[in-house]
Amino acid sequence: MNIKTDLKDRKILYELDKDSRQSNKQIAKKVSLSEQVVGNRIKRLLELKIIDYFQVKINPATLGYLHVKIYLRFHNLSTEKKEQLVQELQTRPGVFWLVSLRGKYDLGVSIYVKNLTEFSQNYESLLGRWGEYITNRNVILLEKAYTYTKTYLVPQQNRELFEYGGGKEIVSLDEVDFRLLQILNREGRASLLEIAQKLQVSSNTIRYRLGHLMKKGIITGFGAKINFKQLSYTYSLLLLKLQNMTTERYAALESWSKLNKNIIIYIKTIGDHEAELEVETINREELDAVLKSLQDNFVSEIKDYELLEVTTEHRMTYFPF
Repeated sequence: MNIKTDLKDRKILYELDKDSRQSNKQIAKKVSLSEQVVGNRIKRLLELKIIDYFQVKINPATLGYLHVKIYLRFHNLSTEKKEQLVQELQTRPGVFWLVSLRGKYDLGVSIYVKNLTEFSQNYESLLGRWGEYITNRNVILLEKAYTYTKTYLVPQQNRELFEYGGGKEIVSLDEVDFRLLQILNREGRASLLEIAQKLQVSSNTIRYRLGHLMKKGIITGFGAKINFKQLSYTYSLLLLKLQNMTTERYAALESWSKLNKNIIIYIKTIGDHEAELEVETINREELDAVLKSLQDNFVSEIKDYELLEVTTEHRMTYFPF
């Protein structure tokens, strides 16, 4: 589907991707429109499903979670049975990301677990009875990741990043914090008053709780879940097998990723490959340009790579509980 958007729409999308809790008035000043027009345009972007919802971004490491990715290849799995599997995974607590793929693997699943024992138990619970259909699996542990603002929407804008993973102080959530994150998970632009009414506490309490969660690094930001298909973009995954890597070369790969407007996520991994790039491009030529730049800049480090296309993003939620 080719939905018409103009530069003003893309500027609004960029601002919401950077910080969806900005008010319409704040965004209006940045995009040179009236507050009312910005509100109407956001409403239209939601109606057209260019924006699916507004979300909170959290760092699971601060809550004591490991982030594990599983890539699966199936055989003898009918479309009906795959849909059944996807429906089961979509509603499973702890499943943070779920996509159908074209390429070496058919499905990608990300889950949050407290430790590897819990992962083993979760894997059997999630996929054990589907074992006869799984011909290949690739399990990856996320070491750290950076998500970037979608500057391909408005290329001249500054590129910002949000960090996930790493050795962070583990923080416990009480019931109010937990429920607050549940609300923000799909209603990231809800007002303090709206949230306070749902939780039956004061607006000042919500303001304090938000500040505390951000100070502790649990909340790293707020964004918009933008539907790449509605903008006619292709969403690809690059799984990189690397060699001759040093701390300096990893830093160079991170810097290169941040500077490339089409890369939306850089992930340093432990497993069958050493890094992943998530890329959104408008056409094959743009994707080829990303690949060429990557190969030119890291000709001695790239041993091999796997290119996967995301055909459907079934689930993407930073707080899957």
